[in-house]
Amino acid sequence: VKIKNLAARYSDVTSKLLPDEYYYDFGETEPFSLAGRGPGECGAGVMDVIKLDIDEAKEAIEKSKKEKVKSESVYKAIVAAARALLVTFGAEPKKDREIFTAFEKYLIEPGWVKPQTQRLLDDAIDWRMGDRAALDDLSLQAEDLTKRVEKLFGSLDANLKFKVGQVIQKNNVDKTGIKNHLIDLRGVECPLNFVKAKLELEKIAVGQVLDVLLDDGEPVRNVPDSFAQQGQEVVEVEKSGEHFCVKVRRKK
Repeated sequence: VKIKNLAARYSDVTSKLLPDEYYYDFGETEPFSLAGRGPGECGAGVMDVIKLDIDEAKEAIEKSKKEKVKSESVYKAIVAAARALLVTFGAEPKKDREIFTAFEKYLIEPGWVKPQTQRLLDDAIDWRMGDRAALDDLSLQAEDLTKRVEKLFGSLDANLKFKVGQVIQKNNVDKTGIKNHLIDLRGVECPLNFVKAKLELEKIAVGQVLDVLLDDGEPVRNVPDSFAQQGQEVVEVEKSGEHFCVKVRRKK
């Protein structure tokens, strides 16, 4: 009872209880804040998102093996497998057709999966639109796609880059010469904000600084530390109105 009373008494520490100087670190001019402190969770969050989709695809495949009518489960497996790795490219499509379009752009065209996968996606959409009778005959292809996606996932390094070879070698012409070293990620939640910021950082030269605009709360707590864990330099975390500007220097 005594502990509960003490906890209730001191759980809310406001300026009414303590003088203003209690809220400043020694030598600092800004009030103490947790912004930029604590372990970065964005990188781990990306992995969790990917694994959820892969597990969903695998479960759908296993379910289809026990069904007489397999089409719905096969379709779910194809969608989940196609969606899984898109977050590593900063993409977050919602509709199935948008997922397939993004998968074509980021994984089929660069050669990370077999080019025949495009036909699999087209057949899946045709079935959903009523232009194909069934997908039962494509269950093995859906399983192969899921296995390939899982292999790519298992090869991801700390910078979310694949370490396995491409199925077909192609020139990567996706990099652009954008000179703007600022990215506005206000309104973008973890872990997608970190992925987008990391991709933007890769567009600038080593030694240059990227300004990342982030919301208060989890974004500014996690994104800076996720960069630090990957060996980048967090130069500054500065509050600007209702958001924060995080300056990140590319070190590698």
